[in-house]
Amino acid sequence: MTTPRVLIIGASGTVGSKVVKEFDKNGEGIVLRLATSRREIAEKWQTEGREAVVLDLNEPTTFASALAGVDRVFLLTGYTADMLIQSKQLVDAAVDAGISHIVHLGVFTSRRDIIPHFIWHDLIETYIEASKIAWTHLHPNVITDTVFANITETGSFTVNWRDMPQGWVFAADIAAVAATVLREGPEKHGGANYWLSTEVLTGPEVANILTEASGKEIKCITLDPASLEAYVAQISTVPERAYMESAVITMKLAAAGQMTAQTVVRDDVLTVLGRPGTTMTEWARQNLN
Repeated sequence: MTTPRVLIIGASGTVGSKVVKEFDKNGEGIVLRLATSRREIAEKWQTEGREAVVLDLNEPTTFASALAGVDRVFLLTGYTADMLIQSKQLVDAAVDAGISHIVHLGVFTSRRDIIPHFIWHDLIETYIEASKIAWTHLHPNVITDTVFANITETGSFTVNWRDMPQGWVFAADIAAVAATVLREGPEKHGGANYWLSTEVLTGPEVANILTEASGKEIKCITLDPASLEAYVAQISTVPERAYMESAVITMKLAAAGQMTAQTVVRDDVLTVLGRPGTTMTEWARQNLN
């Protein structure tokens, strides 16, 4: 039996880099191939002895060589409306390459959300399923790391949905689930949707938990979604602006208490890993002390 080769798209990003770390800890029985759109990063990885390729989702000519000899793919896209054409063309190339399993990182969709980028992910997942390649979809709620980007330096974080609740999950848990699914393969995880929402909390509640657990004052800056609109209007590239306009819609719905399908706990970290997802308290004790 040949050793499965796994391609990690976005291997230098917030989630992708943590998927790589998971395989570094436990990659037995897997050949790992890292993909990035930046040639200098691929060359750096190669000098470190890693198998690395250039795969630019905006350049379909890079797909065939990156996918050659690959069995399983971790597919995630950037914050751009181009995710539709990128994913469609990548899936087509995966079919041509004989890929056996696609693990797609999507959103915490209800399949009926009136949010453009949620709908785009729904369509991408439908297309993956129609490709006849075995699939697994990961549905993370708010990725805490993106909100906490500067928390250790500033002692604060910002939410753009006032003081309304949201579902949260840490990128490390998403990555651990993704790596396990990719390692164990489609025989165990094919056709599965995994929902990743560990806790439902308001921004101020999060700040209180972090403060108590760490012994350091952590502040939550609660903003109205309108505060983001001026910034979004200045984005010059149309696909990126379209995505961020969709993000503003999400925040407006959240601020109005209309994200009821997303303000739930569904912890498939436990389903896949046999342990619950990381809580705010646990994270604070590990990272803020």
